[in-house]
Amino acid sequence: MKVVIPAAGLGTRMLPATKEQPKEMLPIFSRTAKNNLCLKPVIQLIFEQLYAFNLRQFCFIIGRGKRALEDYFTPDNNNITQLKLRGKDDIALELQLLDEKILSSKLVWINQPEQKGFGDAVL
Repeated sequence: MKVVIPAAGLGTRMLPATKEQPKEMLPIFSRTAKNNLCLKPVIQLIFEQLYAFNLRQFCFIIGRGKRALEDYFTPDNNNITQLKLRGKDDIALELQLLDEKILSSKLVWINQPEQKGFGDAVL
């Protein structure tokens, strides 16, 4: 099974919060692996929920200005190392767990050049 995640919209209903960042990157409170409270982007929570149901093939439909999503789902060992050196082991563990999920999945990014609605994105 493959997952299609449409994320190309402009986020106009959430302005001004989405003026400079994609709505999918807005933070929501969640729990860490050690049950501590933390903030995670909406898109990460969606990914993790689907991953928990053994889904491993993801197709993200993105539009202009959504590069942050691709960057976020690109593993960054240097960032984890820097966090550990600064004693931020809990957050380093969270990012390491996310990276492991990403690396054991197949992610495809499709750019939708013009936002024409949900149906067009899925098509």
